[in-house]
Amino acid sequence: MDIDKKNDQLKDELAKIIVSRPDILQFAKDRKYEEAWTILLDQARPTAKEISEYLSKEKFGILIVEYIWNSNDDDNRFVLTIFLDKKCKLQDPKIFAEICLNNFYQYKDFTSLTDSFDHEVVGHPYLFKYKVEAVILSIMNFWLSAIPVELWEGGENLNLESIRNMINARPTIRSTRLNYQALLFRFNVSGEFNGPVYGIHTPCCDKENSEWVINFEKLEKYLRLLLD
Repeated sequence: MDIDKKNDQLKDELAKIIVSRPDILQFAKDRKYEEAWTILLDQARPTAKEISEYLSKEKFGILIVEYIWNSNDDDNRFVLTIFLDKKCKLQDPKIFAEICLNNFYQYKDFTSLTDSFDHEVVGHPYLFKYKVEAVILSIMNFWLSAIPVELWEGGENLNLESIRNMINARPTIRSTRLNYQALLFRFNVSGEFNGPVYGIHTPCCDKENSEWVINFEKLEKYLRLLLD
């Protein structure tokens, strides 16, 4: 399949929007996000021993990294998720972790970060070259246990009324105290392309007292931006 021209420009558009540096990095094994190893920017960089201890704690198949920008800003929070799966040229999780940490602590800009992954992990230009394949809505770090709402799959028309109805039918997703809700735009879940599964999370909620509540205007803005 040819590279989609609109999505080929997505990385440049995101680079214009994401002008700060990520303030949280976290690793998860086999989608066990509730057990993620969370690293804050103002903390000391984990040592090689700490990395080895984390990786050897239990067996796993896929190591996942997440970069989080503006973690305390519900209007501008952004998350990039990349899987170290079988489609990556690099297969050593320890080297992968070191590359992820280098990009976190020595961060330059969004383009440099994604170019580093293309070159050092995937092995060729890949990130943001193809269309979004699916969109789900769930709760950050409770992606599977909260049971996500599957909002859209590739090839479907964007029906915002239907999406609103699906969310309103899930009150525990519509409003929650667990953590903030996010739209997850997923890439290469079909495995059709020569690269890993990855995704971006965008803000779609407001904090009201002790709960996060879906903001449909934010949600629809990002759906239109990335799918229309």
